[in-house]
Amino acid sequence: MAEKKGQNFLHGAAIYTVGIIVIKILGAIYKIPLGNILGDDGFTHFDVTYKIYNVFLTIATAGVPVALSRLISEADAMDREQQVRKVFKVGLGAFLGLGLFGTLAMLLFPAALAARVGDIQATRCIFVMAPSVVLVCVAAAYRGYGQGHSDMIPTTVSQIVETAVKVAVGLGAAGILHAMGKSVEICAAGAILGTTVSSLAAMLYMQIKIHSKYEVNPPVREGSDIPEAGKKILWDLLKIGIPITISSSIMSFVQLADSMITLNQLQNAAGYSASAAYVLNGAYAKAMTVYNVPSAFVVPFMASVVPAISAARVRGNRGEVCDTAEKAMRMCTLLCLPMAVGMAVLAVPCMEVLYPGSASQGGVLLMELGVVCYFMTMSLMTNAILPANGNERLPLLSSILGLITKIIMTYVLVGDPRLNIYGAPLGTLCCYIVMLTTNLIAMARHMDRPMNLWRIFGRAGISCAAMGVAAWAVYDLLHGVMAGSAAVAGRSMNVLLPFFAAVCVGVVVYAVMIVALRAITLEDMKLFPKGEKLAKVLHIR
Repeated sequence: MAEKKGQNFLHGAAIYTVGIIVIKILGAIYKIPLGNILGDDGFTHFDVTYKIYNVFLTIATAGVPVALSRLISEADAMDREQQVRKVFKVGLGAFLGLGLFGTLAMLLFPAALAARVGDIQATRCIFVMAPSVVLVCVAAAYRGYGQGHSDMIPTTVSQIVETAVKVAVGLGAAGILHAMGKSVEICAAGAILGTTVSSLAAMLYMQIKIHSKYEVNPPVREGSDIPEAGKKILWDLLKIGIPITISSSIMSFVQLADSMITLNQLQNAAGYSASAAYVLNGAYAKAMTVYNVPSAFVVPFMASVVPAISAARVRGNRGEVCDTAEKAMRMCTLLCLPMAVGMAVLAVPCMEVLYPGSASQGGVLLMELGVVCYFMTMSLMTNAILPANGNERLPLLSSILGLITKIIMTYVLVGDPRLNIYGAPLGTLCCYIVMLTTNLIAMARHMDRPMNLWRIFGRAGISCAAMGVAAWAVYDLLHGVMAGSAAVAGRSMNVLLPFFAAVCVGVVVYAVMIVALRAITLEDMKLFPKGEKLAKVLHIR
């Protein structure tokens, strides 16, 4: 009998949360110095390649791992060893097929893909990235197997291993090539090599870990169950996985469309040369690395909220469904709105600290993205709440409407020479406003009572306003004092010290305000993994 070592749901979410934090720290160690090594134009080649890769990867791995883990979990709960084995075998075959498709497309047509997004110099990067697709697909099959046994540890550790190897190899290769005087596209390809090597490391770790921990190929014993036909299992995998894949793929297409339309419109409509367009898009891509941080911290929280809503719905407790959904949105606001406000208020010094010497447009772009950030995270949260309430197709509709809005608005706004690159975040803002509005309308129609908007936004909004004013005032004051002081040498220190002082003051002001205004309660904190213990430390009742 296979070894069964699973965590309960909140334990798994807590493990994943810790893993996300470690991965994000390693990711910052990777992307910030990498952006400074490659420069704005080189970072465009790197960023465009990742977005093409993410589309193939999402198609291959977004839905099938979820379906695989669900079917394995169901079979495991009934002690059907042979069914577990057959499900994994069929799932692994499906992953290999999808992964090989993505890998071959990137290997055989790198120049065509690069030209399509308006960055022909990304050709080498795409070619080097190609093997990663099939490697990650195989690793995803093993992750689905572990998650099907309610075991998040192998998945979390493999992602940390993957990120650590990517940092070491990618930064090392890019740094060495840069020191040798190679072109930025060669240096970018060196950075991409880190992803390919790290994908191999993650796949090998998952294979070794799963085979050592579980009986992946149990012998046929007397009384063994008879597994279902492979075609039936494959159909079940596709039936569960395809809707999830389509919904997730739309968001990957939003990101790819952003780069594709931006680069092409800057060159064709706004009148910029290819090199100038690469620089502007590189500054935008660097701002996006900061903008993407809050969404990663929402994912484990969403994972904790979804089963709570689903369980209340199954019990027929509609009031609890509404209460939990409202709490989820309020907690998302408390977590993400301060990040968005801080990002917008301190955008210019943030970009100067992280990417000194980058194009000056980066600060303004991050300021715009700070506004976008909150709408994006709330769209993700409502996209999780609706399926948990039994409305699986509605997030797909809102995502499609958002993608259409994004394509149209970015095409129009970036093509305007007066806006040029500044139109890209505005197009993304329109995208997420449409998505969030559509989701809120759907929630109002399908839940027993409307959400209390004051409870969701009011107290958190006041706290964030106080935080933003305090952070801006501290930075402006200290920056002015230090800039005028002959004792302080160097422009970088004149920005660095006021920036960190402003961040610290902003965090303290926000923490005091949300506790003083009772914006967060003990019941809210229970939605977080280990939240009750944290509430006791913060004296939240």
